[in-house]
Amino acid sequence: MNLLRNSCIGLFLVSAMVALLQLWFSLWSADIFIKILITLAIFFVVALVLLFIKKESLETRKLKDDQEF
Repeated sequence: MNLLRNSCIGLFLVSAMVALLQLWFSLWSADIFIKILITLAIFFVVALVLLFIKKESLETRKLKDDQEF
């Protein structure tokens, strides 16, 4: 779970860095920049969804274990 959380944080920071680099230095054309940001956003959303699924699975398992007593 820590890996997924760190991945989300890392993807967010990379996206912010890419946006700042584009703002200050115009490293990419507009269409390439948009493609890079969309790709990073998709990776971020996938990692976030996996994080939520893992968290809910752990909480559900814990609740089921607690109710057996």
